[in-house]
Amino acid sequence: MAKHNKKRNVGLIHEQLVRYASEKIVDGLKDQAKTAIKILNKHFGEQSALQREFRLFNALVHTRVPTKELAKQIIHESKNACRNQDSTKLQREKSLLIRDINHRVDKTDFYKRKVSEYKIFATVQALLNEWRGANRLGPVDIVKYEKVLENWLTRDTMPENLNKDGDANPLALKIMLEKFNKKYLSSLNKQQAQLLEARLSGNVDGIIEHVDDIKKRAIQSLEKFYQTCDNKVLHEKRKIIESKIKSLSPNTTDDTIAKALTISALVGEMEDENE
Repeated sequence: MAKHNKKRNVGLIHEQLVRYASEKIVDGLKDQAKTAIKILNKHFGEQSALQREFRLFNALVHTRVPTKELAKQIIHESKNACRNQDSTKLQREKSLLIRDINHRVDKTDFYKRKVSEYKIFATVQALLNEWRGANRLGPVDIVKYEKVLENWLTRDTMPENLNKDGDANPLALKIMLEKFNKKYLSSLNKQQAQLLEARLSGNVDGIIEHVDDIKKRAIQSLEKFYQTCDNKVLHEKRKIIESKIKSLSPNTTDDTIAKALTISALVGEMEDENE
């Protein structure tokens, strides 16, 4: 793998911002969590070049198809999409995002935290850059990277589950859950605690169920909140907020769990306002 600039990897930066916001919510530091969310909303808006690249990046990282032919077609279409992007605008937006993070996020190791699928994150970003004309990789490397992506798109893996094949020692799991409850339960609402406990125990069905419950509750709470809200600015942002909530797709990815935790916290604030 060639040297990779983590700060300009759209997937890594988005992932780190979501994780940072989630950590701050868990720690009860709502203002810092809101700062990260504001950065996400500001730089990943619907019309931004960053958002366009992130959608393409996210699709390549999270898509899984049954055949090599489909994988090759996806790669071909992704190349075409990259060629239609404004590279200058994208790089300018990335620079502004990095500057915003450096000035507003109080974490010195923000870019250094490990991401489990770092290799594929780096591979996808390197290919996106090349498809846009970066010319930093030779023909052999490009073919090699595309083969890695093709294999990733056709991967045959199951969601992580600590209970699968007895991988999780029941006593060790019990201790982890007790430590989690002791440290975090008092600072989380019920839905957040249930979701994180399901994630910790590897309960895939439980994770999906709790994410779906959070989504449904958020939609209901939002409707109730706006029935009495007389703030013009908030009303102007209603469609954007509703769109973000409705776009939450119940699954077991860390990105989805982090978004669900954030939404649950915001739901709690809306419900407090309604009381």
